[in-house]
Amino acid sequence: MRPLRFLSAGSKVEVREEVRQLAQPLAEDDGFELVDVELASVGRNRVIRVSLDKPGGVSIGDCSRFSRRLSDCLDMNQTVPGSYYLEVSSPGLERPLRTLEHVERFAGKRVALATHEPRDGRRRWEGELLGARDGAAGVRTEEGEEHWFEWAGVKSARLVVDPWEGLRNPKGRAAGDRRPRGGSR
Repeated sequence: MRPLRFLSAGSKVEVREEVRQLAQPLAEDDGFELVDVELASVGRNRVIRVSLDKPGGVSIGDCSRFSRRLSDCLDMNQTVPGSYYLEVSSPGLERPLRTLEHVERFAGKRVALATHEPRDGRRRWEGELLGARDGAAGVRTEEGEEHWFEWAGVKSARLVVDPWEGLRNPKGRAAGDRRPRGGSR
């Protein structure tokens, strides 16, 4: 019988990587990007959360089909001993950014970033994602300051939905320019 590696922090990483190795080729076969694999304990229940994405978004049917395939794979390989819940979903509008490739792909979007160690007395940063450069991710704050963070020092990064973005600067126009779009005058 294999030990319940779900319980200790070091072992959690091992199970997460095993799940990722099984999920990655399944996701690629179905045309999905495997965004994240997360292990969690909710009360006495063990939960495996898998996030998928694809151009145009992921449907409930996509998640359901992928869940059945991955569940069969996990059971066949006995990756997770005992019972667990498998949750498959899209990463959502405020998707996590897990790699520098994600950082580059979503450059220009609004991001919230947290660091392991404080810089200038703070660990949380929010602003425009500048992209990736030399193993670092850049953020331009509201004050217009650019900050670059070594990716290894980033604890978490996610997109932020800004409901006022279009009102502040619609389609590149100056903020005070209120002329209607389209049509002739």
